Amino acid sequence: MAVFAGRQVDHRHGGRYQRRHVDGVSGKNGTMNDEIRRRYGHVFRSFRIGKMEIKNRIFVPAHTTNFAEDFLPTETHVNYHRERAKGGAGLIIIECLRVHRTSLGRSGGLSGNDRRALPGLRKIVDVIHAENIPAFVQITHAGRHSENFVERLPAWGPSSIPWTGSGEVPHAMTRSEIREVIACYRDAVELALEAGFDGMEIHFGHGHLLHQFLSPLSNNRTDEYGGSDENRMRFPMDVLRAVVDQLRDRTPLGVRLSVDELMMGGLDADASRHIVHRAATEAGVSFINASVASYNWPSIGYHVADMSYPPHPYLDLTVRLRDVIGALPMLTANRYARLADAEEALATGAIDMVGMMRAHIADPEIIKKTLEGREDRIRPCVASNFCIEQLALHRPITCMMNPRVGKEKDWPVSPPQAERSKSILVVGGGPAGMEFTRVASLRGHRVTLWEKGSSLGGLLTIAATGVGRGDLGKMKAYLEREVLESDAIVECGREATPDDVRAFGGDLVVVAAGAEPDAVPIPGLAKALTVTEALAMDRGLWRGTSILIYDLSGSWSTLTAAETLAASGAQVSIVGKPETALWDINLYSRMTALERLRERKVFIQTRAAPVHYDGGAVTIRETSVGRETVLGPFTHVVVATRGVSRLNMLNAFERTGVPVHSIGDANAPHALLQATYAANALARTV
Repeated sequence: MAVFAGRQVDHRHGGRYQRRHVDGVSGKNGTMNDEIRRRYGHVFRSFRIGKMEIKNRIFVPAHTTNFAEDFLPTETHVNYHRERAKGGAGLIIIECLRVHRTSLGRSGGLSGNDRRALPGLRKIVDVIHAENIPAFVQITHAGRHSENFVERLPAWGPSSIPWTGSGEVPHAMTRSEIREVIACYRDAVELALEAGFDGMEIHFGHGHLLHQFLSPLSNNRTDEYGGSDENRMRFPMDVLRAVVDQLRDRTPLGVRLSVDELMMGGLDADASRHIVHRAATEAGVSFINASVASYNWPSIGYHVADMSYPPHPYLDLTVRLRDVIGALPMLTANRYARLADAEEALATGAIDMVGMMRAHIADPEIIKKTLEGREDRIRPCVASNFCIEQLALHRPITCMMNPRVGKEKDWPVSPPQAERSKSILVVGGGPAGMEFTRVASLRGHRVTLWEKGSSLGGLLTIAATGVGRGDLGKMKAYLEREVLESDAIVECGREATPDDVRAFGGDLVVVAAGAEPDAVPIPGLAKALTVTEALAMDRGLWRGTSILIYDLSGSWSTLTAAETLAASGAQVSIVGKPETALWDINLYSRMTALERLRERKVFIQTRAAPVHYDGGAVTIRETSVGRETVLGPFTHVVVATRGVSRLNMLNAFERTGVPVHSIGDANAPHALLQATYAANALARTV
């Protein structure tokens, strides 16, 4: 049994440690700042966009939050941006203002043509300005993927070509409607100016309306707005000229575009070079913000690269624009999780600013903590894409690593001290148990954590060894460090029995022991492997084997097993009952995951289940028609389930008379997003 005691709180200084005062990069702590300057010399170099002075090279890119109500800003927006401004980014570009009623889409988006939005927008600008940070805003029309559920209006687009996401056929815009939308762009610019924004960004990318006009995949018009490259650029350039005219040099103006649509027959880097050259030379824009992909299948999978991808996977595409825009500032984003990633891109000399969107969702204090010498306390973004998954589900964004997102006011970083310090026993040192321990300790509770394994981490430990899942190790390392830096007492190699719980004599017990394995029998098969067992085996043993994965979870665990075993030399087949494979993985990640499985020659059979095993041969039955097929022979069968809640343990602990709570999979098997949220929420209320 290993026992670790966290550091004692020094209440004279209001926390677990004293923060080292740092006055900027050239501040009072010379040693630390010299080291920061050496490692991040490009990141902390000041910069100008137009006449706008920016203190460092990191910006928070525009990203929809779904915090709006009736398409208007809310206090949630204000609190969210206040926290990110306090964190020290050089520039914040807030989410898009949607022009025209046909672009409003989900009710959580912001209207760019409703005067009622002005007070809320001013509040957002004010809290950003309070930290001496410029506030820019993006302006767009979403076009055929507007999803106008609230207004019940057809989406507009250049042509009646269905959106690949839903199959909805847009209304092909007439000339008068094109002029109408241009006028709405002007109105949105004026609204943004009145709100006090310091700069504007017009969205030419990600499959939004202007991108749809530019791309031959969505524009098959035969009039002056389609056919040739020149004609397809006409409407976007008309919008840009109208905005320039409206601004009259009052603020910088930039264009965000996708360098490559990553779709066969779509816009590529050569086309984008021509587009940005015209935007720079004919419209006189102040900066280019380069991204990739479009909101179409399967391109959407590349739109927000998940943990399966290395840092800055599209940097090479971005730098292809450099020579055609001259000295114009070049911004970029996508999978910059660490300042070290940003430094690498900036050091090329082709990039002037790096956007760290998801990283700032996970931890708004990336810059601040680095300058204060607390880089090891940065809450890492592990690119799970739970944040953007919420948008696809028409919910406000949140974060697996940072459950406070959207609750910045109600859930302060430093939670209030508990009225009475309680003795709390936490059973299980996985992500839920560690998150609860972290927050409960901050509130002054006396927490003891028992973990039956030899180390903290739970399933994160084995999951992080899977192909493309290494970033889960960062989650484990962060939570483990926070727990061991707290006042909590951690005992590994300690299993909890009802007698142990009774003898502990605490005020309450929190069960975070993960899910109980769920035995799913397949007639004729003595025993199937679990995903955990399969991942724990020597990878060399899988070469030349044939594996059937019976998928009952549709989750990352299934994907991790399939990718890892296939990469280890196994021939993998996946069989599952639902109509869609990997149904519980967000659609952004699912698209690219299915492509990778296809490349690894993984066979997938949906709407089917195994009904009999005989000497390696598996009979599967299609759930819709009852047809049976024999697959195999297989050397191993893996059953991927979420498991079941710890009902027996909970009932046994309740009989001790100690109040019992359960979180994470012990309560109900869910994704990590729900586990960390439930843990944080409970720790703030006990």
